Amino acid sequence: MLRKIIAIGGATCSGKTEISVELSKLFPVEIINFDSVCFYRYFDIGTAKPDNKIRTAARHHLIDIKNPDEEYNARLFSEDAAALIEEITARGKIPLFTGGTGLYMKSLLYGLSPVPEIDKNVYRKKAVELIREIGTEAVYEMLKKIDPEYAAKISKSDSQRIARAYEVYEATGRPFSYYLAEKPFGRPLYDYKYFYLNPPKDYLKSCIEERTKWIIKKGLAVETKKILDMGYRRDLKPFNSIGYKESLMYLDGKIKTEEDLYLKIVSSTVKYAKRQATYFKKTENGTEVNFTDLSKKTAFIAKNIEGFLK
Repeated sequence: MLRKIIAIGGATCSGKTEISVELSKLFPVEIINFDSVCFYRYFDIGTAKPDNKIRTAARHHLIDIKNPDEEYNARLFSEDAAALIEEITARGKIPLFTGGTGLYMKSLLYGLSPVPEIDKNVYRKKAVELIREIGTEAVYEMLKKIDPEYAAKISKSDSQRIARAYEVYEATGRPFSYYLAEKPFGRPLYDYKYFYLNPPKDYLKSCIEERTKWIIKKGLAVETKKILDMGYRRDLKPFNSIGYKESLMYLDGKIKTEEDLYLKIVSSTVKYAKRQATYFKKTENGTEVNFTDLSKKTAFIAKNIEGFLK
């Protein structure tokens, strides 16, 4: 019999943490993060990580498990998550996954096709040098032609993901999206119930604006500088996430005022949330949740979970 798991996905600021906490009051769950930046230590404000009070009320996993310069990816996540599912189930609890990085959940549910071994000394070096020579956005435009599907999912300024996709194509002759789409297993590895939060656009934008005001007031730029002062390089993966990327520009003087910082982060977040919403709408066997009222949202999801667990 397949293990039962529950997942709450959706765009940034759609209320995933809030609903997970409410569900933890109704069901014996332990929460497993699948937000890619929350895996990293020290990146707290910009990710709006659950605070200690929330993490004490309901047991959380896979938060603050890596230093900023350590590698973590979908394959490693799927391995860690699979082990946690066994442990949590053995305790008589239900694994509840919460996050916005849909690829990580897909890798857990269906597995990932292995990308052929690539000589990074040749192909990664070539990709990085090309980005250095003509610029990130120019290479992104090239990527749109060879792998439009993957390019649509990432930012034109995401140099790490652009380099990865470019090197895979150069080395294998196949777009990176080809390997991400392949399913090694014909059916899911778990019996799952997958909800994705998709509130109205205007509501979500207002939430993004409020969240952005909060993280700036809380000290996002100060946190960014503190991480740099610890000796971590600014080209590390978590620094390329929304909020921190703009904070680096602010610290460098490329963004002049806090108001401009706010506007830049809001603009980037709205665009990212749109891509996330498009991704989650394609979730296999996904249940869309449009409610904005927390009590209605909780009641709807809880009712579905009760039926799923019977």
